[in-house]
Amino acid sequence: MFINTLVAEWTKLRTTRSFWWTTALFILMSLGWAGLTGYTSLEAQGDFPTLWAASSAVAVYLLGFSVIMIQSVMLVTTEYRYHLQSTSYLATPRRWTVALAKLLLYSAIAAALTFLMVLAGFYLARALAPESAAALFNPLEDAAALRILWSYPAMAASVVMLAQGVGLLLRQTAGSVALVLIWFMGLEQIFRLIPEFGSDIASYLPFQNLDAFIQEVDIAGLPWDHNGSGAYFLLWAAILWLLGVVVLQRRDA
Repeated sequence: MFINTLVAEWTKLRTTRSFWWTTALFILMSLGWAGLTGYTSLEAQGDFPTLWAASSAVAVYLLGFSVIMIQSVMLVTTEYRYHLQSTSYLATPRRWTVALAKLLLYSAIAAALTFLMVLAGFYLARALAPESAAALFNPLEDAAALRILWSYPAMAASVVMLAQGVGLLLRQTAGSVALVLIWFMGLEQIFRLIPEFGSDIASYLPFQNLDAFIQEVDIAGLPWDHNGSGAYFLLWAAILWLLGVVVLQRRDA
């Protein structure tokens, strides 16, 4: 039964043109930035590298994650826009299984796409970089590159969970997309303007911790390091998704 639900969700997703357009945008931005990074790299000076994994993959995080959020929300809210949700829930009365299918399906897609774009971006940047810079950058032997290869896909899947949780709570595409994008792009920084304890509040917000995990920078004053920040963001995502499922179960379709 659950397999049938997964297949149904995949059919709905692959027959939606916006999914393919936004995926193409993800690929274009990720590879475009990686190629530009490699092309503009300077010649290496001795053993000092001028091409780094983080700079090649930064567009996947800053721009690609925004696309992932948009797609995640749309996977949940588009049915409400076209009043198709009642049909879905009549076919699958246990609504939480529909939400779980959407989460598992797109988390896998987002993680796989992120991994492929990061890996392809590394080698594209290396191919376009000056020979001396490329010689010092081997992604499969670079510790920073190897960390990015697993951490970016893991956080992409976590972002899907958070964005779909927001979509389940709001059930409206424009509002949900606007909220998650503004939140991701700096809404939490506003809390730092609050005198005395604003910085403390901001430190415990999800995207501050996501950024700390991605950048490998510990947040001062927190009882965990940057790896703990990744787990903390996942906790936020799980709570929001579970709240969304509870609301989905209790209110009218």
